[in-house]
Amino acid sequence: MEKVSVLIPVYNVEKYVGHCIDSVLYQTYPNIEIVLINDGSSDRSLQICEQYARNYPNVFVYSYKNAGISTTRNRALDHAHGRYVLFVDSDDYIHPNMIKQMVTTMHEQSCDIVLCGYRMDYFKIIPLLRKVASRQTMTNIEALHKLIANQGVNNYPWAKLFKIEMFQGIRFPNHLEGFEDTRTIFKTFLNAKKIAAIPNRYYHYVQRRGSLTNHMSLQTVYNMRQAYHDQERDLKKALPDESFDFTINYYNTDMVIIYTLIFICSKKDPVRFVPDKIDWKKLSWPLKAGYGAWLQIACWKYGWKKKEFDWK
Repeated sequence: MEKVSVLIPVYNVEKYVGHCIDSVLYQTYPNIEIVLINDGSSDRSLQICEQYARNYPNVFVYSYKNAGISTTRNRALDHAHGRYVLFVDSDDYIHPNMIKQMVTTMHEQSCDIVLCGYRMDYFKIIPLLRKVASRQTMTNIEALHKLIANQGVNNYPWAKLFKIEMFQGIRFPNHLEGFEDTRTIFKTFLNAKKIAAIPNRYYHYVQRRGSLTNHMSLQTVYNMRQAYHDQERDLKKALPDESFDFTINYYNTDMVIIYTLIFICSKKDPVRFVPDKIDWKKLSWPLKAGYGAWLQIACWKYGWKKKEFDWK
């Protein structure tokens, strides 16, 4: 029975990390090691992790000065000894049967990566159920197309079981802050031959104040857009004969930028809007109309003229 390394980056999550670790310890799959990487926490997170390591022989704690999520995940990969690796964020938790079912699928389908569904938990009781992939197997090219088209395949590192060699030559970018997943996970797909998906929503993605997704600045969302451009560039380099359509991603990120301008940024902030180059022929007229309406609201707020922007 192959070992699964569960990789958990830890930073100032004293209220959540115990529940996260417990959810891994309660797995019905027996051969698991838990790798906890403390990224310079200033609360009691490290002490909590060390207590688990004293109580359980399969829990290992490594502590470093604060270096950010990319470096922390890379360190976790370096400390992994399992045949498979699974990322879990330290404020999230997983269903007891998650690892057993994903390993079973890995064997039955003879694949390199297994994806499962997730649910976004708000206030512990209110779930948001976004689209997840149906039960299926895919080639790496098929999975990449579904990823880019937002068809139930996503850029998150969690809710995915990887053969450890999928990360051979691949690490998260230490020099970039934010949306490192978008710049990394698709590369593991390139290393894979076969990818399986199961629709079970085994992963609980807990929404809380203090997470990156709840602190979106204008700089952050521009970085999100750049991450998709980086992904497209790297895919064209890796697969020059394959055509990938990023139109919907560029549309969505522009809409997030406009939303941020309208609802988060202050009128006094020195902000500007730079539209992406979007192929509107590939999008429906309601999407274009919605974009234009939101842009007009931003123009009213900041005193801009809509005709100043080359967005059509």
